[in-house]
Amino acid sequence: MKTSKINMLLPLMLPLFTTSCYQDIDLDGYREQNGENLLTINSIINPDSTISVAATRTYFFSDIHNERSYIEDLDIELYLNGKSVGEMTFDKTSYMYISDIKPAECDNVEIRTSYKDSLVSAADIVPKKVGIESVSVSRQGPLSIYTDRDYVFTYNITFTDPVGEDNFYFLQYDASDWRKGVGMGERDFTYEYVFQQLARHINANVPGWEPYSPDGLPFSDHGIEGKKHTLMVKEIVQGGNGRDLTSYSEMNRRFKLFSISRDYYNYLLSVIYNDSESEGLHGGMIDLGITEPIKYFSNINGGIGIVAAYTLDETEVDVMNIVGRFPK
Repeated sequence: MKTSKINMLLPLMLPLFTTSCYQDIDLDGYREQNGENLLTINSIINPDSTISVAATRTYFFSDIHNERSYIEDLDIELYLNGKSVGEMTFDKTSYMYISDIKPAECDNVEIRTSYKDSLVSAADIVPKKVGIESVSVSRQGPLSIYTDRDYVFTYNITFTDPVGEDNFYFLQYDASDWRKGVGMGERDFTYEYVFQQLARHINANVPGWEPYSPDGLPFSDHGIEGKKHTLMVKEIVQGGNGRDLTSYSEMNRRFKLFSISRDYYNYLLSVIYNDSESEGLHGGMIDLGITEPIKYFSNINGGIGIVAAYTLDETEVDVMNIVGRFPK
């Protein structure tokens, strides 16, 4: 079982907090800082959807803030490969600026507007889709991991990284329908090379972080550039404590390989850096209030937020068709 390093630091640090004095700090003098006048722009672009943009106001961090403050009166112009394709329309139902444009792979999508007499813009390039070539599955068990009858499934997902360019990805795998079949177990990314490389990169800022996520993780092609590569990830399905896995006849799993832009990758890394729930040392230190969080990555000129792009390839397999039903 993993033990967080922060648990060892707590006993040493508690006396420092219990003996310190309290002092009221007036933050109102900071309200006129430049950050209050920034426009927040967010848009995730892909070829399967028309382009839409969310525009909101920033707010002072100590204010009570229950919902987003949308801005409805902007003139947002959309550019595709350097050419204007018209202004976006604000939709009062979704609170989004929308268009009827679906970008293609390799398109350069740019958004421009004006806010408080300042130009705000952002652009990103839609990456090429990288396809999943095959998925294979093996099963081990029953094993004693969390219960006395657990099973480990190993998934091998093969794809080919394009030659001569930096590429970035996000892998996600899940039960395709939680209402039937075997529900999703615990994901395990730790055996895969690209996620070990990800951990080494993140550990420079977040000591102790390990490649875990209940959803998925980003990775780059560092170390696999231009090669056919097979991702090896695992899933632990618990079968003890009265759960009868032999009663199931389906175990459908959907694998999604997102090809993401460099800016999207950098943004996702910054999300990991700022995850205060992480078992890494950095997350625990933020909870204690003794270090400042790392800023989220933004590519908005004259504002904050993220405009990023991706393409997606996905495939689904019924695991039981490959490895058979659970043994009695």
